[in-house]
Amino acid sequence: MDVDKGISAGDPALYARVSHLHFVARQLVAGVRTGSHLAVQRGFEAEFLGYRPYVAPHPLKDVDWRVYARSDRLVVRERRAERELACLLVLDASADLGSTPQKWARAVEATAALAYAVLANGDPVGLVIGAGEGSPERMIPARRARGQLARILLALASTRPKGRAELGRLFEQVGEQARGRMLVGVISDFMEEPGAWAGALGALARRRVDLRALQVYDRDELALSAEEPAHLVSPETGRRFPIDPGAVRSAFGDVVRTWRGEVERAFVAQRGLLYGLAADDPPVPVLAAWLAGRPYVAARAA
Repeated sequence: MDVDKGISAGDPALYARVSHLHFVARQLVAGVRTGSHLAVQRGFEAEFLGYRPYVAPHPLKDVDWRVYARSDRLVVRERRAERELACLLVLDASADLGSTPQKWARAVEATAALAYAVLANGDPVGLVIGAGEGSPERMIPARRARGQLARILLALASTRPKGRAELGRLFEQVGEQARGRMLVGVISDFMEEPGAWAGALGALARRRVDLRALQVYDRDELALSAEEPAHLVSPETGRRFPIDPGAVRSAFGDVVRTWRGEVERAFVAQRGLLYGLAADDPPVPVLAAWLAGRPYVAARAA
């Protein structure tokens, strides 16, 4: 996939970021391919069309034997296989996701790699950016047209984390835009209160989407690794909170575990898959599991 066409070199710094992102995405997808055949697995069955009479030499394994037991008729169930699976990637570009440079970089690189992999599999892919600033586009419809990867990488390379994503409203908007069966992948740290967005996942479930989420986190941030008293600064509001890490570390750990459990339950309730990705972990195993639609237990912060 050549991303040079369609990317203006008028801004050398932006061009360099797009080129770097393309290189990283290509390397990550190559790593996924090393371990297994690259294919985005469907999380739902092919559409049932009806029955037709059995005619030899059609394989007997396709006969519906329950119908035969009731009626003595040999019939075959016809299904329409999904020729392609449109994928819409939803990136949370809030200030919280940019609270550490490593976390933001990992989220953007993972999003780029997933877009690259989906297109390499021959499926349409699109991008929605929640919050943030700087991107020339915030909503790129799912397509597999020439130049689609360049368009997505340009949006990712241009985006700077800022503001609040308001995940609940974002999920509702994506649910309204979903047409037919599709894969929706959310890339976020899910730092917003789960009670504010968990219910909105139903807007996606009602559209029969295959829902997969990638939760990117920074171990040091969640472990409250600082030793000396300091001020914590909210990336979204700018408010400062004095804190003595040694005095609150144990209670903070309990809060983090409770929050992560709420995030997990929100996706389980909608039959979605949630993957954890630490900013300092190799992303290939997690991305491979995400693409295959199989569970993966990532190492977590203490």
